[in-house]
Amino acid sequence: MAFAPLLAEEVPTGLVVHPFWVLVSIVNFLVLLYLLRRFMWGPIMSTLDRRAAKIREGLELTESARREREQLKQEVEKTLGEARREAAAIAERTTKAAEAAAADIRAQAKVEADRIRERGRADAKQLHDQALAQLRSELAGMVVLAASRVLGREVDPEKHRALIEQSLDEAAPQLTEQS
Repeated sequence: MAFAPLLAEEVPTGLVVHPFWVLVSIVNFLVLLYLLRRFMWGPIMSTLDRRAAKIREGLELTESARREREQLKQEVEKTLGEARREAAAIAERTTKAAEAAAADIRAQAKVEADRIRERGRADAKQLHDQALAQLRSELAGMVVLAASRVLGREVDPEKHRALIEQSLDEAAPQLTEQS
């Protein structure tokens, strides 16, 4: 009750600020500030620094990956361009080779056709000559037979045949001009 006379003297009607309580509040604040800085501020700052370092590292890795991706993209584009050029060159060489092969095949076919045509002409000429020789032979035989019947006696077939062959040889140019 030692404070009772102090309280009785004044009855505050508004907000009263006591210097004792202000001083106690300041001391409490400073002690709390010291404790917070000593035991909490350091771990919080180190945690924040670690997180900032991880974020910086992640950003650097992201930037590095972006640069690497751009570099790989350029290399891929370059490789694709080279592949396209090589494919075009291969296609062009293949086309030229195919055209050359086709021209070679056409030339061989033409040579083969000419050879077959010449062989056909030679065969036809040979058959023609054989048929003509056979026809001459038969004609000579018939003429000898007809002459022997007309004359009523036997004619020497070899002499007569030689005479007919000579006549046919002399008449052959005239016969070929008419046909």
